[in-house]
Amino acid sequence: MSTPSQQAPPHLIQRMQEKEQELEQLLILRQLATHLQTHFDELSDKFDGLVQGNQAVSKVLENWSDVFRTINMTDNYASQDQEGEQDRSSLVRIPIV
Repeated sequence: MSTPSQQAPPHLIQRMQEKEQELEQLLILRQLATHLQTHFDELSDKFDGLVQGNQAVSKVLENWSDVFRTINMTDNYASQDQEGEQDRSSLVRIPIV
């Protein structure tokens, strides 16, 4: 009994070998695409974390204007208080650099 490859013409055997190589390359490509997709998913998660962190920083920075306004008001009150020589026991002065 002879095997099918011995009965097949040489050009068909060559064509079959080319298709097997093509299949191997496609399997490698699929594996690389899966790794790439995993990498991009992880990257997306990291960007989501950065966006959330940036939002938190933005909220903190928004509050700084209120802090400086409060310091300024306190400084103005302290200046007025010194002029009138009133009791400043509840006032805390914070120097602005």
